Amino acid sequence: GGGGGGDDYDPGFTDMQMQRVDRSEAMSFERDQEVMKILESVNDLASVMKDLSVLVIDQGTILDRIDYNCEQVSVTVEAGRTELVKAEKIQKNSRMIICIYGLIVMCVLMTMVVLFQKLL
Repeated sequence: GGGGGGDDYDPGFTDMQMQRVDRSEAMSFERDQEVMKILESVNDLASVMKDLSVLVIDQGTILDRIDYNCEQVSVTVEAGRTELVKAEKIQKNSRMIICIYGLIVMCVLMTMVVLFQKLL
């Protein structure tokens, strides 16, 4: 039987082809690593942008509160000014009333003095 040894022949890759395959695998692995790094960087950037968006929204809310508080202060100051004007008028009126009462008391006292002098 001839050809029994011929069945063991494997026409596989040559050494040069194997080196090319190894280099291609190494380059493919490197590219995969770089793509994974880029993907990680993009995810980190997305996270940073999301955090920044939250901060911007928070700052907007704070500015709205400050604006509202400034408006309320303006209203409150105007109401306070009005109350001060009223208080000033009342205080002036009360001084005049005290003066009038004082004059009335003096007039009554003087009248009593004059009456006592005429009786004596």
